Amino acid sequence: MRRFNRILTAALCSAMLVPAAYAQEAPQEDEDSGDEPIIVTATLRAMDVQDIPLAVTAVAPEALEREGVSDIKTLSSISPSFNIQSSQTETQGTSIKIRGVGTTGNNTGLESSVGVFIDGVYQSRPGVALGDLVDLERLEILRGPQGTLFGRNTSAGALNISTKRANLSQVEGFANATYGNYDFINVQGGVSVPVVQDVAAFRIAGTYRKRDGYLKSSTGADSNDRDRYMIRGQIYIEPNADISIRLLADYSKVDEHCCDAVIVRETELAPFAAFHGLANDGVDQFGQSALQNLATNSQRFFNGAEQWGVSGELKWDFGGAKLTYIGAYRDFKSSSTAESDFTSLRIFTTGVGGSIQAPGVLPNGDRIKTFT
Repeated sequence: MRRFNRILTAALCSAMLVPAAYAQEAPQEDEDSGDEPIIVTATLRAMDVQDIPLAVTAVAPEALEREGVSDIKTLSSISPSFNIQSSQTETQGTSIKIRGVGTTGNNTGLESSVGVFIDGVYQSRPGVALGDLVDLERLEILRGPQGTLFGRNTSAGALNISTKRANLSQVEGFANATYGNYDFINVQGGVSVPVVQDVAAFRIAGTYRKRDGYLKSSTGADSNDRDRYMIRGQIYIEPNADISIRLLADYSKVDEHCCDAVIVRETELAPFAAFHGLANDGVDQFGQSALQNLATNSQRFFNGAEQWGVSGELKWDFGGAKLTYIGAYRDFKSSSTAESDFTSLRIFTTGVGGSIQAPGVLPNGDRIKTFT
């Protein structure tokens, strides 16, 4: 009987060990196939993301499209460490943070400690970089200080965006359109055409996005809409394997109403408005009902911007050394009007064209010209 028990135990142990042996051998088949490396340019050189000593989040264009990421403001949905906020105006009062670190405040004179680079060109203000993401090759979020590698203002991190180069050998293109609630319309398209086969090519891409505002005021004004477009063209020349030249130009315009706010809590001083000759304190919508109905109290905000830029990139391989030169010029102009009291009283308007117009009020906006 004891001998039978020993034989039965040995048989059970053998049955349990056989699947384990196969489980250890299975990964060898996966190793033969291998995974394709993720190539990034976070060190300004094309390298495998596993071979660079940087904390990098590399995002493919397909992932951006799948997650519905159409601009920089929505990148937080795929990278929680990346955060961008706007205060009363997007083009002037935008702050970018990585890992909770960044330049605070909405002073338009401050450059962001999170540098934004598009095709190697530094965007001097966060508002300049708020254009739509279209026709991208890759997008990289670099967390932490980047030293002097990217040139300037990267003490908190960097956002490195690369667009697709023109195809030298064949014609290619793309187009897509999206429709959503609040009459949201998003149209993107582009085409690449060889001019001289395997030597020179031209590429053009653009996007148009429009949506009604989702915040409705008791005064009839709406806010937080979308109305913007952008177009980018480029010429890519590669006379031989050692030299490449890339010339780019882009233009974009924004004409939107941003950024009103829902009042969550009414002030206890509301009953004393009569002492100042006011019928009320201008707050009709507040609290939980205002949150559910997205109801506000203010007049209409305005947030507009227009920008254009040109850049050139030269790469030359001398054999023992490689030269890369990127030169660019950008012109950015913005204007805004804000009802900064967020009530219907019309007592504090910043910028020309608000609900009240006092003599001598100066326009509220930026004019930034940058050569890099």
